[in-house]
Amino acid sequence: MPLDTRAGTRSLVLLSVLVIGVFLGFSLSATSGRFVPAISDLYVVCQYAKAMAEGHPFHYNAGEPASTGATSLLHTAILAVAHALGARGEGLVAFAVILGAALFVASVVVARQVGERLAGPREGLLAGALVALGGPVAWGFLYGSDIALFLFLSLWLFERLVVAWGGGPLAGAVTAATLLALARPEGLPLALLVAGAWWLRTEKTRRRAFALPVLAGLAVLALNRVVAGAWLGSSVADKSLFANYGRIDGLSLASEYAVDVVRGLLLGLYPSQASIGFARGWAPLMFPPLGLLLVLLAVVRGEPGVRRPLLLWLAFLAIVGALDVPNMFMGVHFNRYLLWTFPSLLVLVAVGVGCLSRLVSGNDAATDRRAFALVAGLLLALGALSTLRFAGLYAEMTGSLARRELPAARWIATHLPPGARIASAATSVEYLTGHRNTNLHGVTSPAFFGGRTSERDVAMLEGLVRLPESERPEWLLSSEALQDGSPTLQELADGPPVYRTLSGSDELLVFHTRWTTFSAATAPWLPRTAAAIAGRREVDRLNVGDGDDERRHAYSVRSFLGGLALRGTARVADYALADGPRRVADAGRAVLGEESFRVGAQPGRDLLIVMRTAPELSARVYQSSGPRGLGLGFQESRLTVSCGGRAVAEASFRPANGWDEQVLLVPGGALTTAPVRLALSGHYASFRYWFYQ
Repeated sequence: MPLDTRAGTRSLVLLSVLVIGVFLGFSLSATSGRFVPAISDLYVVCQYAKAMAEGHPFHYNAGEPASTGATSLLHTAILAVAHALGARGEGLVAFAVILGAALFVASVVVARQVGERLAGPREGLLAGALVALGGPVAWGFLYGSDIALFLFLSLWLFERLVVAWGGGPLAGAVTAATLLALARPEGLPLALLVAGAWWLRTEKTRRRAFALPVLAGLAVLALNRVVAGAWLGSSVADKSLFANYGRIDGLSLASEYAVDVVRGLLLGLYPSQASIGFARGWAPLMFPPLGLLLVLLAVVRGEPGVRRPLLLWLAFLAIVGALDVPNMFMGVHFNRYLLWTFPSLLVLVAVGVGCLSRLVSGNDAATDRRAFALVAGLLLALGALSTLRFAGLYAEMTGSLARRELPAARWIATHLPPGARIASAATSVEYLTGHRNTNLHGVTSPAFFGGRTSERDVAMLEGLVRLPESERPEWLLSSEALQDGSPTLQELADGPPVYRTLSGSDELLVFHTRWTTFSAATAPWLPRTAAAIAGRREVDRLNVGDGDDERRHAYSVRSFLGGLALRGTARVADYALADGPRRVADAGRAVLGEESFRVGAQPGRDLLIVMRTAPELSARVYQSSGPRGLGLGFQESRLTVSCGGRAVAEASFRPANGWDEQVLLVPGGALTTAPVRLALSGHYASFRYWFYQ
């Protein structure tokens, strides 16, 4: 290796170490010397890694059903090895951060190598420096999550593909693609694209070289299916933008976000207060100005032998980004779902700077050097400012988490008895306390899987109702913002909090729990209902809003108000009973259209349908302008029951205040198959059904 290349690499390594020192120095100052993640998700991954090291992989807590809340199989396995070797507690958090730091340094070196291969030594040095001073890139490497691993592997794959496309060895590219497929869900489509492009090359040899990465990605999906019953991890499923917003509004939001991202890559001048996706526009602010033009110039002016792989790589980034981005967290955490594309784009920015300087200088070598130095200096100065700002943001996030999570964990560990169960809607407590956590958002607790993000309160309520009495948590860990916005959590909390953090942010709260309103949801309560079903046997029941129960009954619903899809809602109200009010928490849907489902009824026998309903509810609607509640009244409810396309029962009624129940009779002659499929259409509130014969 020539001396100047070695010196350049040493300089880049020193620059990377300096950046790491600034980030960690700021952070440790904000956390009083503690290693704390910037995002509490790392504690979830550490708990999964701990479980894997202790011999029960995919089980968040020993003895519980399998779950896949740790997105990355590879990253979790690496942390599990570290745990087995002695990195425990805060030490494992420190290991995750230091691993990200090591991958950051390695990525800077790889960026220099690929930049030099594409254009020359000066472009290579600039590429490494731009990655080192990438602002959000440095944050992505150092916050301790699997994003760091994916950032490094994607850049390494880019570098190895450039080598392989030019006739070099394939082993590195295949290895990088295989590890990518094991690292995150995005790795499989990327591996498929690389394999397809390689297959379509004019050369007939080595066509199947990238079959291994594809098989590795498919194996991860199959493993998820076998151990947890779902192809995708629980932290990935049910977050689709289209599933929550619908096709039109989802496409509208995704299109707006795509425009914002492209404009950010093009201009790099967004104010941080601008909304990009569902978060503030930090990352585009920190991308080099006119960076996208420099990327395109690098492709257009590149050597003929590298233009095709560069074009393909940009296409791969665009396609996988388009597949990954339309989710309910697009833009969150500095566009972290796109951060993996930044290192290779920054390399191409550096190559583009060299192309630009040669264009403006003609054949004048001195002008070329000056132009390159001036543009590179400007970009590096902006990068240094970006890095300082993100180091401050990193410290702000770790400091806030240290003031919020660590005191809460200490209080729980010292005030709650060992083995106490905690329902958590705000953070993870197992790794810091050793106490059992029931995750109400369904990331780690299978009892709460399957609810869309747009119906999270519904999924929480129905999951709480389903929990056996022996598994019900005695405590609730929530936050001020969550309590203010969730009827379910308000009802679960028994009185004022017994503990509140003092962090200056969204404070964590600990409550005793109460279960009477959730226990009361499972049975009808009105005396006239009891009289109607006397002497009959319950043959089935359907809990509307419960994802598992809806799937078992092949439930479907079409409910729209002038084109607005109406989402499920949680509701707490009283039955007016002779011996006093009975408070019940239940979740259901406003039906302005039709719902249908299967019922396990015997053909030829009359069927009584008992329906829990209500005179009003607040449905959630999701539009590109934002989600909101929509109050709906059903004082004049009407519905028609159909079987086999033929109306078999009708009802019009005025629901009583609070909760009400209606009894419908389906003649036995209408039931000709078992199970029978019923369709109910009209204008009414639907919460729960019981069926008697």
